[in-house]
Amino acid sequence: MKFKAWARLTGAVVGLAAVVAMAGCAHPVSMVPQTKQIDNVPNKIEKSVAYVISPADMVKEVQTPGGGGDKVKYQPYKDLDAALYEAFSAVFADVTKVAAASEAKGVSYVIEPSITTTSSSDSLVTWPPTHFSVNLVCKVRDANGQLLTEVSSVGDGAATFSEFKSDFSLSARRASRSAVDNLIKALAAAPELRR
Repeated sequence: MKFKAWARLTGAVVGLAAVVAMAGCAHPVSMVPQTKQIDNVPNKIEKSVAYVISPADMVKEVQTPGGGGDKVKYQPYKDLDAALYEAFSAVFADVTKVAAASEAKGVSYVIEPSITTTSSSDSLVTWPPTHFSVNLVCKVRDANGQLLTEVSSVGDGAATFSEFKSDFSLSARRASRSAVDNLIKALAAAPELRR
């Protein structure tokens, strides 16, 4: 009898330790947006550009709040790399990616994107974020390194439990797509880039 009680107590302690270990952990999500139906702007800027994402940024991992006291983790630059290429290609005639500004040769502009994010959740029980925000800031320099302009865009995404139960990254994906769409509009409308 004492052995069974000891086994139950041990099992309860191990179970409690597992629950405590899981509380506050960071769950992986993806910010990769759907890029289908990204259209070129009506009047493309006939310039060649290079955008810069360093190797350090490509592997950078960020953690922001999710629900139930947990966090979510993701790699903003890696997740948005292909979408940024699509966005720049929708605006400019020719686009390349480089790991450092010094590698950009024979281009009109060098674009240095910066990505910041926030997330939150209304839920005390489920961990996926119900709200996600992406802020894109692009510094655009000419071939001589002179800053021409700074273009920014914000994207917000929301998802309810009934929506994200099959896609835990839904609010992040929606925010990324919104930010990319707004970036295209902002770049196309920047007069400094059409000189």
